[in-house]
Amino acid sequence: MLKSSTGWRKQTPERAYFSDLAAKAPIGDHSRAEIRRLLNRIRPVLKTNTTQMLLLNILFDATYYQDWKNGSQPIVWLSNEAMARQLNISVNATRAALRSLTDMGIISHYDSANCRRSGQRDRSGRIVHAHGISLALLEARFDELTAKADRYDLDNQRRRVLRNDITSLRRDIMATLEIAKETVKPSRWHSIAQRFDQLRAFLGKIGRASVEHLERMHRDFERLWKTLNALVMSDLDKKTDTKVSLSGHLLEPTTQPENVSCNDEWSCADAQRSGFHADSAYGAERMALENEPRQAEGHEQPEKSVKSGRRIDLRTVLTACPIITELSTEPLRSWRDLDAYAAELRPMLGVSAHAWAEMRTVAGQGLAALALAITAQKQADGEVSSPGGYLRGMARKAKAGDLHLEKSLNGLLARKLAAQQTCAAPIQ
Repeated sequence: MLKSSTGWRKQTPERAYFSDLAAKAPIGDHSRAEIRRLLNRIRPVLKTNTTQMLLLNILFDATYYQDWKNGSQPIVWLSNEAMARQLNISVNATRAALRSLTDMGIISHYDSANCRRSGQRDRSGRIVHAHGISLALLEARFDELTAKADRYDLDNQRRRVLRNDITSLRRDIMATLEIAKETVKPSRWHSIAQRFDQLRAFLGKIGRASVEHLERMHRDFERLWKTLNALVMSDLDKKTDTKVSLSGHLLEPTTQPENVSCNDEWSCADAQRSGFHADSAYGAERMALENEPRQAEGHEQPEKSVKSGRRIDLRTVLTACPIITELSTEPLRSWRDLDAYAAELRPMLGVSAHAWAEMRTVAGQGLAALALAITAQKQADGEVSSPGGYLRGMARKAKAGDLHLEKSLNGLLARKLAAQQTCAAPIQ
């Protein structure tokens, strides 16, 4: 310990450095309001306790705005007894808090010969003379403390993002592990599950983890998720019955041929008015709304049966679902492109990996991509508020054999055509 020139207050090299820094503080560079904002941000940076922070606020509130102008000094001459009464603590506890703030480099002491605090102000409120506790270090270290507070805020924001991402990854992995039980080899599945348990144990208390630890754990969880997802999707692709033809049409499974009808003249007329140039089988195979013959004027219309799968042109999908073209950064030229883009679209819609995998399992990758495109458009039109729930409902219909995506496409096309006609209609 070093002694000050007065012989009253014990001094350390750090206190001596901070006292010299306070004496050279550029008072006036920042207003009292700016110092107040800094004061509200430094508690997590300096890790002050409640008593220390309350005491610092009492000292700051005792200063005037004139004290932070050029040529003045922010000095407070409140006694320890007065501060202890305001804090409702003992004088010894107040002294201990003052010592801690001094060692942190937040306050310094501008002592008189007998170390007594005193001061006087003129009529304008400016300090004439004063000895006591100086807050000039808040000005002297303003840039340093501001940089630390900014860095802390950035780290805290990054920490929140990482915690949320890790939580989402853990949920996705747990959901996909349930799916993978039936598809992935047992030895491989147990290896991934064991690795997942190890990562969860190593993660520990996520709320107390550092940014560096969270970043490392995020990389590990993401790597595990990609590995597991690739295994599941690869197996689903092998088991799917949906195929993409060379002409770019989506072919539905043909294990149970369905009778389709084009007797719904309104449906076929809509297709023609929407600007499509269909091939010979396009209208009969694609635009049917129902699988039942139509009754008209008391007798049945003749029905034409087609035992091939119904074909849906990609242009129909992009016209009925323009949101896909708006969101995609690359043009979609084939069903393979749409299927690849669906993996990117899924998290944008907030659809869980579990719901997406379930849809691909029951409907196949092509029809699942088509269902996701329809879901995205209906959400954009305000018809669907929960894309994940809507897609799960479509998966249940597909499992029951009651999913008619061409009907949904027809409805979207009809609305688009009606909107175009309304805009083109002359104003009466």
